[in-house]
Amino acid sequence: MPQTSDLAARLRAATWSAHQSAAGDAFVKGLLRGERTVADYARLASQHLVIYRALEAAVAASGSGLAASLHDPALERVAAIEADLAALGGRADPTPATAAYARHLAGLAADPVRLAAHHYTRYLGDLSGGQHIGRALSRHFGEATTSFYRFAIDDLDAFKQQYRATLDAAGLVAVDERALLDEAAHAYAAAHAVHASLADEAAMVA
Repeated sequence: MPQTSDLAARLRAATWSAHQSAAGDAFVKGLLRGERTVADYARLASQHLVIYRALEAAVAASGSGLAASLHDPALERVAAIEADLAALGGRADPTPATAAYARHLAGLAADPVRLAAHHYTRYLGDLSGGQHIGRALSRHFGEATTSFYRFAIDDLDAFKQQYRATLDAAGLVAVDERALLDEAAHAYAAAHAVHASLADEAAMVA
């Protein structure tokens, strides 16, 4: 039997603590405070390029399932990240954590419910707290390096409301909702692992 229609609220509640933990990752906080270098920012953007290429390819291959129903071409980030990396002076190699995350995303093309969890955590994050991150990075590194955080969407709040409405209308059965919630936790853990891998690399260089 389909669950009740407040799926977006349940998803947000289920991932709130994981979101707060990921938002506090030391590597990203250092960037936001202007304590890290342009090369550090380029390393983060390089990880984003690998992740979003994998995510967007998986969504394109997923057919007409939940991930595709949530998607809008205005969300796509690959071209923006490539522009940022050109402004930052080039790209860095993916960390093992990033490569593992990309492989996991590629494997979800045939599981659009679990893929939707990553779609939600990445893009809704970019449209929400990502706007604060973009403004901070722009102050430290210049506006030309933060295309990733700017969307060709006139009203971000209205867009997010419609996105959540699409989730609520999905009519997932209980087992699919559980898969969505579980996978969203995995998405935050994967993001945390990427940030931790960047911090570890930076510590080795320092």
